[in-house]
Amino acid sequence: MKRTEDILPLPRYAFWDVNPEALDIARDKRFIVPRIFERGKLDDVLSTIVLYGKEETGNILQSNKYLNRQGLFLAHALLGLPLEGFKAYVILKHN
Repeated sequence: MKRTEDILPLPRYAFWDVNPEALDIARDKRFIVPRIFERGKLDDVLSTIVLYGKEETGNILQSNKYLNRQGLFLAHALLGLPLEGFKAYVILKHN
C-alpha cells in the first residue's frame, strides 16, 4: 500500500502528537477522519471526504463517541447527516 503522505498528506498541526508516517490510511481511518474534522483546515476535510467517500466518512464520524463540537457540526453541514445520528451528539447534548 502507498504511504499515507503520498495519498493524503497529514498536516502536522492536526497530528502533532503522532508520527504521521506511521499511520496507514486504511488501518487508521477511525483515527485520521475525526482528527481531520476536529483540527484540520477546510481543504484537509474536503480531501478526506474525497479519499474515503461521503458514506464511509459519515459512518466513521457517526460511530465516533468523542467528536468535538466543531467536528460534529462541520460533519453535519458538509455530509448532510442529522445531528441525532452522531453518537458524539448524544454526549455533547448532555454536557
